[in-house]
Amino acid sequence: MELTRRALLGLGLGGGALALASLAGCGPREGLPPLRLASGERGGTYLQFAENFRDRVVAHLPDGLIVLETEGSDANVELLRAGRADLGLCLADLAAERAGDLRAVGRVYQNYLQCLVRSDSDLAVAADLAGRVVSVGAPGSGAALAARRMLDAVAARGGAVRARQLPLRAALDALETRELDAVFFSGGVPIPELVDHPPRTGVRLLDLSGPAEELRRSWPEFYRPVEITADVYPGQGDATTVGIPNLLLVRPDVPSDSVTLLVDVLLDEAPRLVPPGTLGVQYLTESSLIDTAPIELHPGALAAYRARYG
Repeated sequence: MELTRRALLGLGLGGGALALASLAGCGPREGLPPLRLASGERGGTYLQFAENFRDRVVAHLPDGLIVLETEGSDANVELLRAGRADLGLCLADLAAERAGDLRAVGRVYQNYLQCLVRSDSDLAVAADLAGRVVSVGAPGSGAALAARRMLDAVAARGGAVRARQLPLRAALDALETRELDAVFFSGGVPIPELVDHPPRTGVRLLDLSGPAEELRRSWPEFYRPVEITADVYPGQGDATTVGIPNLLLVRPDVPSDSVTLLVDVLLDEAPRLVPPGTLGVQYLTESSLIDTAPIELHPGALAAYRARYG
């Protein structure tokens, strides 16, 4: 069930009874244990966001936040369910299938499913991927779910795509050496790894407008076509890709006081959490953070949002 502001305010607890201090002027909160946050690959937006979040949380959580570098959403869910992480970033489409009894702190920002090809590639639209060799993301990443759904739409019209799963850096290297024809990756725009270490061949975004619309029709709660304007990557024209919400998941046994603190950080430190230069819709506002459907909010997050709206 989608939790709206109206529904949140109608849950029966007055703001006065639950009033919480904002982070302004507050020192570290004693007695709260350190938390482990499962993030993403080196060179990706998940890891950058997690490190920014850690740097803001540390002033308020005595033992801080430990960032775990992982392959992405799928690996993060596995770590959470195994008790080896307390928090994890996850694409909403994958969370709907895999989260089980995990809860949400909030919907934090939008990822983009991007398909990268070499600047000199003859690929022009998604249909051209038929018969090509494509990386759909690292093993354990969340990109593979949406990428495979998209490639299924391509295959239904033009023939199967040969899919591989490679970490981002290995996939970009294989794209440069022409072992791959295209690389799917879910992250911010532009991808930090491409800004810091661009392939010598150059890259551009493949337009995904056809299958992007098919994904929106089939799963409107998770996918929406998004246009990326020219020159986000050098020499690239306008291209349509797919926007997917990101959730910050949490184990249900994490103390409510800790989760309440995390909500405070998300709201009060929002401008400093999103990596600089990242384009697109950000969800770090009260009205959008609560929209974590179909994953229920953790009680500590719910209490924090109730207090803010009171």
